Amino acid sequence: MLNHLILKRLTLSLLLAVSLPVALIGCQSNIAKDNSTPANSMVTGSSTSAPILSEQVINVENVNRFDWKLVRWIDNQGIVTNVDTVPPLMLDVRPSNLVFKYDCQRYRLNHDGYHGYTYSSYGVTAVTQPSCLITDKQAASNIFKYLDQLFPKYGRGHFNLRIISPSPQTPSKSFSFLNKLISTKPKPYKLALNVQDKQLIFEGTLKSLQPVTGPPITYDFLKEYQWRLVSAVNSNKNTIVELSRPDFPVTAYFAYPLYNDEHHVGFNSDCNGVGGSYILTPDNKLLIGSSPQTMMGCSPKREAAEDKIRELEQLSKSQLTLQRLANANPDFSSLPYYLLTQKLETGETLIWQNEVKKTL
Repeated sequence: MLNHLILKRLTLSLLLAVSLPVALIGCQSNIAKDNSTPANSMVTGSSTSAPILSEQVINVENVNRFDWKLVRWIDNQGIVTNVDTVPPLMLDVRPSNLVFKYDCQRYRLNHDGYHGYTYSSYGVTAVTQPSCLITDKQAASNIFKYLDQLFPKYGRGHFNLRIISPSPQTPSKSFSFLNKLISTKPKPYKLALNVQDKQLIFEGTLKSLQPVTGPPITYDFLKEYQWRLVSAVNSNKNTIVELSRPDFPVTAYFAYPLYNDEHHVGFNSDCNGVGGSYILTPDNKLLIGSSPQTMMGCSPKREAAEDKIRELEQLSKSQLTLQRLANANPDFSSLPYYLLTQKLETGETLIWQNEVKKTL
């Protein structure tokens, strides 16, 4: 068993070091067939059922309901390489970036947003958390080198994403040796990442939604108020000094009016402001992209606050929880009192209090 795992890790290292032409299993394939498969149906069921996925429109919120694992590689001559590695190469689709995951290593690809069928890439960055102890450092390095070649910097690389729906949509039937009718599992969705003249095929496994407690959190609820930051601590529970100065408060606006976008969040400390497009998943995970910002000169402490919030929030993933408390403010006795807790994937915890939304 150990030799088998070592062989699989070694295969991934070789696969990515030589631009993935080495096949674990190879056969001929027609690329156009994968790209043209329709995907307009819906898998019904409970709240954990698959959302509607359309090949024509990449809905990042729905696509994010799946864990995407690399299962095939198709080169520019249509040769298929089936990929089965331990650990697998995973993909997260986010509002304005893709995140590739191998072991505890992360590779972030920024792009210009999902505004059409083709997107421009702006380079790959390796993100390594302090606690990350990579089992196969050579494989992790090879992945970064290959992704860096596949997605050139500064908008010179172009790619698109297409959904490949399972076919047929209804579960097939088969007979066992006892002549009892047995339902087989439906085929999974696949996501085709077409880049340059190559194609990477990822297979989707529906994520298990985490239980949601407390009052519901929706897009309409978030945009109803402005949110003032009242607490900010790092992963060690120490105060984040840049975000804890009463004279330089930080405020968040969902449906940020300056961008005229219902799904855009902005943060500011009364200076430039930072933010990006965002999505909210059914189990209250918040994914934030990025967007251009102004570069006005501000006081050092105010700039430090906005620099820190940019570092934490842009291109981030976090878990939201909501509490409703008794309102003890006589000036706003009719205003519900909420505390919105944001637990960032990087370990920081920010707590926001709702306020009456003001016009910027």
